[in-house]
Amino acid sequence: MDLKQLRYFLAVAEEGHFGRAARRVHIVQPALSMQIQALEESLGTLLFERTTRRVKLTEAGALLRVEAQRAIAQVEHAKLVVQRAARGEIGNVRIGFAGNAAFAGVLSGNIRSFHARYPNVQIELREMAPLL
Repeated sequence: MDLKQLRYFLAVAEEGHFGRAARRVHIVQPALSMQIQALEESLGTLLFERTTRRVKLTEAGALLRVEAQRAIAQVEHAKLVVQRAARGEIGNVRIGFAGNAAFAGVLSGNIRSFHARYPNVQIELREMAPLL
């Protein structure tokens, strides 16, 4: 079972029809049918009751639909988190400063500006001893 198969499965489950689902996921219907059959074989159960006009989820298919939606949502969330981290929009920043930097007002202004632009970045301030 892989994400592609889960996406295909969800398309069929939502469309209730292999042809419409195939158009939705931009593949030909025979290829979609083969992917669903492979998924069913790997799980050891039928996921759909098939007729000539439509398909209906089996009990196992209904359960997989819920889990597949969760899995796809989690993958999308992970992708978003990684992309945001790569852009510097989330994470941690540690800033060491000498006591007089805080009194000059520049540090607090810069931190406010940074936090306004990147509200999901945690900022940790640590006062350091001045260098002699």
